Amino acid sequence: MTETTADPRANEKRRRIIEAAWRLALRNGLRAATMEALAREAGVAKGTLYAHFPDKDAVFDGVVADLLVELAAAFDRGMRSEGAVAERIGAALAGKYGVVARAIEGSPHAGEILDAHHRYAPRVAAFDQRVESEIVDALAKAGVTAPDALARVVIGAAGGVARALGGVEATEGAIRLVCRRLIEPAMRG
Repeated sequence: MTETTADPRANEKRRRIIEAAWRLALRNGLRAATMEALAREAGVAKGTLYAHFPDKDAVFDGVVADLLVELAAAFDRGMRSEGAVAERIGAALAGKYGVVARAIEGSPHAGEILDAHHRYAPRVAAFDQRVESEIVDALAKAGVTAPDALARVVIGAAGGVARALGGVEATEGAIRLVCRRLIEPAMRG
């Protein structure tokens, strides 16, 4: 989560900067998001920008932190939803990738933005590890014999679907379908 202070005005400026950075990245790409352009987009002085963030990477680390909060909430809602394990995991992964699809929808720089996640690998990897662990646990509790392997296949398939399909509804629906088709047979065997 992004860092906050006791000063509500400082928090509001920080929030404005993060939101401006996201808009700028979606519209012009990450490479075009210079500190000067970020300050202009956020409507703050360059000195104010530097008072909150030492560099461009720190700004986008804040963007990623906020996005991860949304991803986690969507994933958690799905895992807590009603239904069989295949439905819950499908809802969780559809929620996670739906957040991403909504966030980059319509951006001509979506590919560049998705490819930049490696810059924030430790933060993203920790979340991905949690996702995998929770899916493995749910599959194991449901009686799947090789929950680790199935979890990796399901997560990989969901990620592939998310990359290949355009549109939020198509992505979410296809991920739910993939989860049902991969998990339900493992429940019978």
